[in-house]
Amino acid sequence: MYHVLDGAKSPAEALALTGTISLKNFDPEFSQVLWLLVYWQGECPAHDINLSQVAGYLWSDIVKNPSQSVSTFPVNIVFPHPLPMTGCVGLYYGGGAVLVQSKVTMSADLNLTYQPVKNPSPNTVMDLSGEYCFGQNWGCQNTTEIDGEAFAVPFTMAAGHLLELYGNISDSTFDGTNGFGPLPTGASWGSSNDFYLLPGGCGIFEENLNSQGFPNPAPLSTLHSWLPKDALHLASVPLADRIPPGATSKAPLQSLVETIFSVPVKVNAGDCMVVIYGRTGNGASDNETQVHALMGP
Repeated sequence: MYHVLDGAKSPAEALALTGTISLKNFDPEFSQVLWLLVYWQGECPAHDINLSQVAGYLWSDIVKNPSQSVSTFPVNIVFPHPLPMTGCVGLYYGGGAVLVQSKVTMSADLNLTYQPVKNPSPNTVMDLSGEYCFGQNWGCQNTTEIDGEAFAVPFTMAAGHLLELYGNISDSTFDGTNGFGPLPTGASWGSSNDFYLLPGGCGIFEENLNSQGFPNPAPLSTLHSWLPKDALHLASVPLADRIPPGATSKAPLQSLVETIFSVPVKVNAGDCMVVIYGRTGNGASDNETQVHALMGP
């Protein structure tokens, strides 16, 4: 927790976040770590490790590492439309090896640029994050073992203007051990990550949710056929890794997401944001999106 200005009583605006985050594995086993940047209002709590008292979230990133190495990710995000915050900010990070008690080191070297304001920003941050597993039958929010299937996650929107999409995507193989699905083989493996705005509602995408509120898998071509003709394609983040002949792949595919709309996108109440997770190639992977939508009035 960091106390700046006059703490939680001071309205402020976040203007940029820069630096690096990293995850070091001391053993060749799959691990991951989640970073969150939050703020509190009123008073800075003495202890809020569960983040139950936070007033809002500013940013999150996920880093995955399936091998005995250091997985480093650069953070370089600018907010031309500032994010609301206070002078009481917390950086949370947690995670580690998934199936074993291997040693890992999580490191963050970040700089937050902010300024005090008299009146809090009217902008709000909407969480579009999710995690879906391919090539194995357990883990994540839902899974599929069928090559060519994908997931489409719908989010019902409030009225306003979409100013920016920001965050990161981390799609990783597992480590090839018996507890996980197989490593990818062939010429390459990769993922597709797409964001769409659908006027008027989520329609069939909402009908495709299971009892837990997560989407059922469907062929990627089917999900694309469900998109209405007036769907607006907001962003696309394809990721790919080439595999040497006769070898397997054991790697994370990670990308910064920073789409700033020079002309804010008008959003009507009830419009739908759909995030589509696709996968190319074979094997098993953990595909996670930590992306936020910055909304203005």
